[in-house]
Amino acid sequence: MKIRMLALAGVALALLGACAPSAERPSVAPVIIKLSEPASQGQPVTIQGRNLGGPSNSVVVFRADEIGNGGVEADQTDIVSWTSTQVVVKVPKAARPGGAFVFVKVGGVLSNAMPYSVNP
Repeated sequence: MKIRMLALAGVALALLGACAPSAERPSVAPVIIKLSEPASQGQPVTIQGRNLGGPSNSVVVFRADEIGNGGVEADQTDIVSWTSTQVVVKVPKAARPGGAFVFVKVGGVLSNAMPYSVNP
């Protein structure tokens, strides 16, 4: 009986470990609350929000459509600073002027869409 209980306890712990959030995939989706004024390529944009991850597992996407398709990802050289509540990132050179949406992707999970225009 003790062996059976220990085996069941081991299985339960293994299952719980598999369900636990990992450092790569967040347990809560990132949320953008506010963006700074429109900027041109190479100029900084401040993104304020919650659960924004960090530079090792997250990316900012400019000029995507309303559901997050397409767009231009900022690379590591575009990052000025990054915390879980604020990202300062330069508009990538490949982000053409015009309006679309900005997202923060943390561990593959997209934030809400926030309208944003890249200035000429």
